[in-house]
Amino acid sequence: MARAVPALTRLATTPLPAARPLTTTAALAKKKKGGADKGAEPPADVEGQLDLNAIGDQMAKTVAKCAESVQATVGSLGRVDASLLDPVRVSYGKDTKATPLHDYATVGVRDNLLIITAYEEGSLKHIEKGIYAAKLDLSPRIAPEEGECVIVVPVPKPTGETRQLLVQKCVQASEQAKVALRSARQTAQKQLKADLDNKVVSKTVMQKESKKLEDLTKAHTAAVERLASDAQKRLQK
Repeated sequence: MARAVPALTRLATTPLPAARPLTTTAALAKKKKGGADKGAEPPADVEGQLDLNAIGDQMAKTVAKCAESVQATVGSLGRVDASLLDPVRVSYGKDTKATPLHDYATVGVRDNLLIITAYEEGSLKHIEKGIYAAKLDLSPRIAPEEGECVIVVPVPKPTGETRQLLVQKCVQASEQAKVALRSARQTAQKQLKADLDNKVVSKTVMQKESKKLEDLTKAHTAAVERLASDAQKRLQK
C-alpha cells in the first residue's frame, strides 16, 4: 500500500488585521468639534453600507474554503483510503437530490483498490456516474467478478505527471480564491464610495476605512498564496 501523505496540518497564516464596522452616524455626530471634519455630519436618516466586519468574515471564509480544497488535494496523494470518496454525491434519478455515497454503498480497501459494495444492484451506474462527476481523477469499474453489486476503483501510484496535475489543482484553487477576494474588495469599495456620496462619512474617514480594507485584502491574499506555495513544496518532494 502506498504510504499516506500527511495532510496540511500547518497551513501557516499570520494573524489577520481585525475589522470593525464603519463609524455610525451617531458616532460621527458625537465627535468633538476639534476632531470632526467640516460638513462631516450626515443626514440622520442615512445608514452606512460598508461593514468591514462582514467583509473580513467573507474573506476569511474564502481562505478557509481554499485551505480545505488544497488540503484535500495534497492529502489524496498516494493514499488508499475510503475517505477519498467522501466528496462523491449520488443521484438516483433525474429529479432525485444527490446524497453521500454511504447512503448507497459501503467502501472497503484491498491493496490499491477501493471496493464499493452497493446496497442495490440498480444503483451501480448512478454510483459510477457520481464518482466521475466528483472529478477525483479515479476510474471506477463495475466488477461482476467481485460480486453482483461491486464497483472497484484503482488508486494509481503517484507519478511525476500526477503530482504536477495536483499542483495545478492547488494553483487553480488559490487563483479562484484570489478572484473572490478581489470581488469582495470591489464590493466594499463601491459601498464606501456610496457612503461618501451620501455624506455618511467624511473624506478623512473614507481614506482610513479604505486603508483598512486594503490591509484586509492583502493579508487574506497572502494567506492564500502561502497555501499554494506550501502545497507545491509538499507535492514536489
